[in-house]
Amino acid sequence: MVPKPDEKGYRAVVRSLGTSDLREARKRFPAAYARLQEEAGVTEQSPSYIRERIPEALQAIAAGVTDIEDEVGRISGQEIVRDEDSGEFFLTPKQEAISNALIRKNARLIPPTWEELIEAWERRRQRKKGSRPGLSAINTIKLVIREITQIKKSINPLTLDEQLTWEWIRWQEGKGIRPTTIQSKVAMLQALTKAAFVVKLITEDPLARIEYQSAPGQSYRSPTAEEYRSIWENINCLNELDNLLLQTLMLTGMRLDEPASRFGRHLDRENVLSIEMVEEPTPWKPKNSGSTRKIPLPEGLLLPRTGNDEQIFSQCVYRSGKFGKTASQRIKTKIWSAAELPKDPLLVIHSLRAGFIDALRSVQCPLEIEEAIVGHAKAQSKVHREYGSGYPLEVKREWINKGANVIRGFGT
Repeated sequence: MVPKPDEKGYRAVVRSLGTSDLREARKRFPAAYARLQEEAGVTEQSPSYIRERIPEALQAIAAGVTDIEDEVGRISGQEIVRDEDSGEFFLTPKQEAISNALIRKNARLIPPTWEELIEAWERRRQRKKGSRPGLSAINTIKLVIREITQIKKSINPLTLDEQLTWEWIRWQEGKGIRPTTIQSKVAMLQALTKAAFVVKLITEDPLARIEYQSAPGQSYRSPTAEEYRSIWENINCLNELDNLLLQTLMLTGMRLDEPASRFGRHLDRENVLSIEMVEEPTPWKPKNSGSTRKIPLPEGLLLPRTGNDEQIFSQCVYRSGKFGKTASQRIKTKIWSAAELPKDPLLVIHSLRAGFIDALRSVQCPLEIEEAIVGHAKAQSKVHREYGSGYPLEVKREWINKGANVIRGFGT
């Protein structure tokens, strides 16, 4: 809907975007909408629309038909303010960008929006890997943009530089964000600016020279004996299902999403849990080929028996391809507070996996069996190569029980 010239109300104006593809329509919409705004006398113009106008404006200026001042006013949709006494022009930020682009004859000096960068990144990802990034990755990059613009609200893709990026990195470190998480976010931001440079939305890639590497072993650490003792003492602060889920993580070394994604059909009568791909009712796949495995649960750990198509841990909500994210936040918040665990960025839910691996090593579990239990891809492939279908369930159950007894021992 656009304003009608008279005062009788509004009239509908329809313009085709020339495509039935929703993603392509999203790309074409800003320029098409800007043209509608121009027709209706609405002055706000999108960056993509302005960039499209620069070449024709340069041709008109070169032909002597018009001048820069007139083109700045026409493209911006706003009359340039001029001081009557001094004759000095007062340009808005948008008009300054248009004027600069016309003077330097470079449409890429018009700052793109962050949304344009995200779209360029999605399209480049599709060309390189055959699929666009998932919702989780898109949400992460949007979070990165929000964090950066909070540090400096006036920042845009053209003014983003190394100095501000390092300021953002130090801000994350100060908040206790894990170095591996920071490294991942920096890599995503670099992918965003590189994609924008490749499609000529920006004149240079400002982050091409940034290198941020987390030191080995900084991803997470195992809980100490005292921290385990405190967890056991306060575990009843959780409800029954979260309590059982936390015990499952501590006593088996599974990744949180593995038990969280299991349905009744994955737990057999021998108390063996199968970690495998799920297609229905919600799609889920293991982290890697080695993660597909059968895990004999330790003695005394009894999971709820549900129908074949019912989730064992029904409190774990499926979001963006994962089951465990909301449960991780909820459990960590409650148990870390009740147990008065330190606010250490290296002490996270995944630390329980590292702790169980340490427990297996403390009872001298052979490396190949250890990795077959916890589902590490490299060693698991070696197991399959050397031992056919892998270790018997009885062998794995023996070592899982030994490791679980170590973890339980911290609570006594």
